[in-house]
Amino acid sequence: MLYTAWSSRPAAARPRARASLASLLLPALAVGGWACEAAEPEPEPDLRLNHIQVVGTHNSYHLQPKTGGPKDWRYSHQPLDIQAGELGVRQFELDVYWDEDAKHFRVLHVPVLDPETNCSTLTACLQALRSFSDSHPGHVPLWVWIEPKDSDEAVQKLDLVQQIAATVDAVWPASRRVSPDDVRQGEADLVAGVARHGWPTLASVRGKAMFNLLDSETPRDLYVAAHPTLADQVLFAEGEPGDRWAVTTKVDDPTETKRMAAALAAGQMVRTRADSTAEPWAGDVSRREIAFASGGHACSTDFPAPVAEPAGYSVQLPQGVAARCNPVTAPKDCRDALLDRAPR
Repeated sequence: MLYTAWSSRPAAARPRARASLASLLLPALAVGGWACEAAEPEPEPDLRLNHIQVVGTHNSYHLQPKTGGPKDWRYSHQPLDIQAGELGVRQFELDVYWDEDAKHFRVLHVPVLDPETNCSTLTACLQALRSFSDSHPGHVPLWVWIEPKDSDEAVQKLDLVQQIAATVDAVWPASRRVSPDDVRQGEADLVAGVARHGWPTLASVRGKAMFNLLDSETPRDLYVAAHPTLADQVLFAEGEPGDRWAVTTKVDDPTETKRMAAALAAGQMVRTRADSTAEPWAGDVSRREIAFASGGHACSTDFPAPVAEPAGYSVQLPQGVAARCNPVTAPKDCRDALLDRAPR
């Protein structure tokens, strides 16, 4: 009956009936907060850079050597931008050798014996990461560790740490980096900066990268002797609690619980290793789970995604997120969905 009564009305009357219906519905929708407006985003809590945990890759450039080699060389990584964009990797490690003839850094593991790489120069590696970042500006900072592999004599003679810094700066300018000065915030040193101000907010550093010197011996010692507060520098330097520059460190073995606890208590950001050679080939995930629970900010692996061999082993955060709330350092109101905002 209702359908017959409506359809039997003169055609000219029908539009007026629709307009009347709309005039009744729109005010009601507006009162309910539904009126053609996008919902306002939820306010972000005071989340800081050290409140996150991410997955990283060890020797991020590495490809399995064509001539075989020991078991700990039998892994291949995707190109860096694919690792970041498709696998959600946010921490990277690059080994660099200075090429005096070409005047640039080559990136590889061991010359002649294990030379295969997915990006042959430091500049190419940095450009791959920059390409990802430019197209995914909501990502949490990429944390890039760079290890000079030349002799101590060459590092000192050629000032290779500053050569690394200059190479980084050419691809990642200051506006796109988290720098030591961003953490020091005018205090006497980096440790004082973290103690007084905390790490920078995530809102202020998304879409950026943070660069760390991967060395705890002569190259690092020369660097911090010349720049003890790292003022105006590009690279962070690893160290132990009590070193005035040391707001980043590595605790490769996550079962070293006392070292990890001391580093976190000192406000340091920590890179740890979710596996060594043995665990992936044995299908042993115990070290991986200890790394995740430890509070390490980056859990590094040779296997950020499942592969044919070793089958059944990979290191990924729950639900496949690129960053999660750190189980030790994050505040209670932290939620994973609030962290990395790069589409995947």
